[in-house]
Amino acid sequence: MSAIDLRLACLVLLAGAALLAGTLVARAQPEPTFRASCSELRTALKSLAGKEGELVTIEVEGPLAMVKTGAGVTYLGVCQAPDPQVLCVTYDSNGRNTGERIVVSGSWEQVGPDHVRLDPCLHFLPGEPVP
Repeated sequence: MSAIDLRLACLVLLAGAALLAGTLVARAQPEPTFRASCSELRTALKSLAGKEGELVTIEVEGPLAMVKTGAGVTYLGVCQAPDPQVLCVTYDSNGRNTGERIVVSGSWEQVGPDHVRLDPCLHFLPGEPVP
């Protein structure tokens, strides 16, 4: 094998490794603009003023207040008044129960001053890697 062939083989190997590494770290959605607890959410949402209609993702950590499933869709409610309430629209509850502390992450839509919809939405336990 000549030196040129060896260099070409190394470049192909490096390119393949880079492609594989990029595939392994790809996320299901863009990085969130912010991560907030329920009590921090109202203040954090102010930073999104003027971004309505843009693709913005956020993460919110808090107690699961509601789990409703029907017609192939699952709705998870996180946070309670006086904090803004968050509705996570997803496809599976993954056995989540009310009272459990979870993180919801998804595409943000403001639905009035006290309600946020994340659709689509991922959910996971605090400390777990983002799906």
